[in-house]
Amino acid sequence: MLSSVPEPTRSWRDTLSPEHLRRILEVLDVCRTSGNGTRFKENLVDAVATIFDVRDVTFFFGTTFPTLFADPAPLLTGAAEPLLDVYQERWREKDVFALPQARRALTDDGFATLDDLARLPVPQKSYVEDYLAPHGMGTASAIHLRFADGEALVGMFDRERHWDQVDITAMRLLASHLRVTSRSVVIGADVESVDALSGLTPRQIEVAELITDGLTNAEIASALTLTEMTVKKYVSRIFETTGLRNRAALTASILRRQGSAI
Repeated sequence: MLSSVPEPTRSWRDTLSPEHLRRILEVLDVCRTSGNGTRFKENLVDAVATIFDVRDVTFFFGTTFPTLFADPAPLLTGAAEPLLDVYQERWREKDVFALPQARRALTDDGFATLDDLARLPVPQKSYVEDYLAPHGMGTASAIHLRFADGEALVGMFDRERHWDQVDITAMRLLASHLRVTSRSVVIGADVESVDALSGLTPRQIEVAELITDGLTNAEIASALTLTEMTVKKYVSRIFETTGLRNRAALTASILRRQGSAI
């Protein structure tokens, strides 16, 4: 008796239609030219709503995953827009996408829907039944993104919407490519009108540019004929002066400055 052979896992290449791929590419193209801060948020939210025909789209940002739900100035559209105060006062801590199982799905796959969350605890069940549903948000899903200065959830809400496996594959593919773009994007402030590097000395700029090139502290020390300890002091001073939190955010600022000088 022959043993059954499991079917090979199908990739997006086998399942996505040309229309799905067109929509993904359109969103990516919008984000590629959207810069940082509010402009990126607004363009991404509008692109997802328009291109994927989603009624209400939101954008919540925070320096870490848990803090993004407390975003004091999220971007809301449609039915979600007038609900910010009641969300923050009553429902924020009961958000279904803050659950550990939702966080795992979002951070691993980049996309999750309510259907992925089985057996909701009582507070989150109330969130769905007493907050989302009465306001015409019968279905909910979210994309998780990592930025140079934090993390964000792009929430998507409709009165009725069925996410079949092909749709889910498309959204996961979109999320994976958006994450490549978002890694060098700064969201937490409108940095386009403020040069975070303006307070740096020429030597500090030189060190910052080498960081952008991907060099380690030891490699920068060798390139500039400095000790590694001196380079560490330069790097600490750069972050202290600019207020940037990590090398990714610094790289985004350097690349933006170089682009504006062309």
